Amino acid sequence: MKNFPNGFASWQETHYEVVAAITVAHAMHTHEIDHSELLEKTIKEKGHGGLYELAEDLTDEFETINKNREWDGEFFEEIETFLNEKL
Repeated sequence: MKNFPNGFASWQETHYEVVAAITVAHAMHTHEIDHSELLEKTIKEKGHGGLYELAEDLTDEFETINKNREWDGEFFEEIETFLNEKL
């Protein structure tokens, strides 16, 4: 059974932001504007389906790092920083 350290609603919101970032990074990679080594490696080794796993893994990691955190307006800055480091 899936574990949601901060509840499903928090996980779902984080997952949305992760998928949006992966989509943008993938579009940029496709047009050779910029690239993410992690994204490139994931696609090369696992194909498009690997992006689903990557999104879930990054969501789980962010949620675990921020377990029981009470957000006070800084969520978007934190998730953006996290995703910029990862992607």
